[in-house]
Amino acid sequence: MLLPSFVRDCRTATRLIERRATATLQPAERLRLWAHLRLCVYCRRYQAQSQLLAHLAPRSPELFAPATEAMKAQWQTQIARALR
Repeated sequence: MLLPSFVRDCRTATRLIERRATATLQPAERLRLWAHLRLCVYCRRYQAQSQLLAHLAPRSPELFAPATEAMKAQWQTQIARALR
């Protein structure tokens, strides 16, 4: 059985998952996402992870802050050591 392209398209599904967090999807988009999520375990996992991050982000701003120059230097040092 050949599935419609929107059911097989994880890229579109992940975009819809992210957009749904900040905006209301059109009825056709909701239906497409629903159909895709029924069949795709990977996108269901992505959705769960996305929801978890959205829940945790306001509670832990330090985890989502941009990297400082000191952090970048520390990472470069750690990477250089690991590559030796």
